[in-house]
Amino acid sequence: MRRFQLVLFATVAVGFGAFTTSLKSADAADKPAPKVSADALVGQGMILFGKGDLNGASTAFSKAIEVNPKHAIAYTNRGLIRYKLGDIDGAMADHTKAIELDPKLAEAYTNRGGTKLAKGDITGAIVDHTEALKINPKLTSAFSNRGLAYLRQGNLDKSLNDLNEALKLDPFDPEAYTNRAGVYLEKRDLANAVKDSSKAILLNPKLAEAYNIRGAAFYNNTQLKDALKDLNKAIELNPRLALAYLNRGIIHVELKDYAKGLQDLNKGLEFAPNLRPMAAASIKEAEEGLKKAAKK
Repeated sequence: MRRFQLVLFATVAVGFGAFTTSLKSADAADKPAPKVSADALVGQGMILFGKGDLNGASTAFSKAIEVNPKHAIAYTNRGLIRYKLGDIDGAMADHTKAIELDPKLAEAYTNRGGTKLAKGDITGAIVDHTEALKINPKLTSAFSNRGLAYLRQGNLDKSLNDLNEALKLDPFDPEAYTNRAGVYLEKRDLANAVKDSSKAILLNPKLAEAYNIRGAAFYNNTQLKDALKDLNKAIELNPRLALAYLNRGIIHVELKDYAKGLQDLNKGLEFAPNLRPMAAASIKEAEEGLKKAAKK
């Protein structure tokens, strides 16, 4: 059975912990209080984010920035929303601006590190997460996200160490469990990959990436029915999750359902065209299979 290749999980699941009601602009004391404070608008944005209204949250954070252009937390939180909406460059600009405004805002560094990882800058991501940990050595998300960067780098031991540390600090962090499941998957420790991804799902049943990882683990354990069930759920939860489409496509091709496989593979590449080299073999197999079927 061909090894499941496209399983890595990327997240920037950290920054909303940066919210505070005490942050003020440097000259705020000299100005009349606005009708709606920037902190209140950031709070509204967090509530909207919690409800899944990403556009509404982005608008609230933008309004906070209009009220207080020096509100670093509003910038890094808006950057998280932009990332989730696929605006990677906009996210990078927001996190960088947050760091310019508050060089000690650890969450902004780890948020930018996650964005750098999405752009393929693994070294830059590790540098940012490390800086975050210098500022706040107990920032769970920085350990989790740096662990993910080490996973992408292929440094499984460092990745596992960071993710273990994240889970010591917060044993209820579903993203850290998901990322550690990815490490176990790379180590071919399928039992622990399933265990950690299942724990993540228990903690957050809407975490699409956890279903993707567990689906990959099931695939590697020849549990194709279970794998497809998880990948279907991942796509239901996040219709833009490229890896889930690619992984499901690989399975369909292996099952000789070439039309479905090719459809999934192409859909995944719409969202992540940089992964084409990794999907090339399955695409070729699907296209050749459809040509042979057409000749019959």
